[in-house]
Amino acid sequence: MDSSNTEAQKLADKSTWATGVLTFFLLPVGYIYTGRYRALLKGFGITIGVLVLCFIADPSLEDDEDFTDGIGGLYVIAATIENTRAVHKAKQLKSQPAGKTKNNSAQDVQVQLIKLARKEGEITVADCVLETGLNPQEVRVILDGLLREDVIRIDNRERDCAVVYRLV
Repeated sequence: MDSSNTEAQKLADKSTWATGVLTFFLLPVGYIYTGRYRALLKGFGITIGVLVLCFIADPSLEDDEDFTDGIGGLYVIAATIENTRAVHKAKQLKSQPAGKTKNNSAQDVQVQLIKLARKEGEITVADCVLETGLNPQEVRVILDGLLREDVIRIDNRERDCAVVYRLV
């Protein structure tokens, strides 16, 4: 298991609600709770950068407390959403069966479907759904891409008129 998987596992064990509350009311504590120090520093750096650029563009903004409070408030809200989404996404990935994660790249799924078509001779959308674990809409998008690239052809099976895909 590599370090990113270990980090994701640790993150998935955190409470989404606790992450949201801690991040909103005590921003650094929320990130310390999740162990996402780099994300905290990145967001803080971006916020400071935006403030500096705004002050350079309009020096009178330095005296406007409402402006700086507004930027700070936006940062707190964005950081809360970002940190809780990271925990939520880690929980979703943890709950998916191994090998069937939707984190498969489109290229990996394309290769998987091409191999299936070569093995079977022809494939249906249902065959592809069973093979990849993706939903039918996602499978159709990938198959449409393979059609546009002239890797597969679409046809109807004579015995039952089912729509099938065959390698070129």
